[in-house]
Amino acid sequence: MTLGWTLLGTIVQMGLVPFLFMVVVFSASSIGNDGSLGKFHTGLLNLCIFALPAISALSALIVIFLHWHGGGAESYWWYAMPVVATVLYLVYAITLAHRTAK
Repeated sequence: MTLGWTLLGTIVQMGLVPFLFMVVVFSASSIGNDGSLGKFHTGLLNLCIFALPAISALSALIVIFLHWHGGGAESYWWYAMPVVATVLYLVYAITLAHRTAK
């Protein structure tokens, strides 16, 4: 692992934090705007507001930790964790939005 790629990846991950926060805030508020969601879905959307940005920050911290402890290039795969979480959230949010629209 090189310091340059680790720094670049960490900067990108930290740039994703406010973006992911805003994506979840706007999408969750538009889905739950009509008040037809149950307690579980409302709680899960509220959790996602903080969990998605936290996953991005956590993945950056994991890569920095692995860099300091001699991790190899495969450690960069940790940067994919927020992308996977975001895709899962978007699938859930779109499905929930279609369900509440009916």
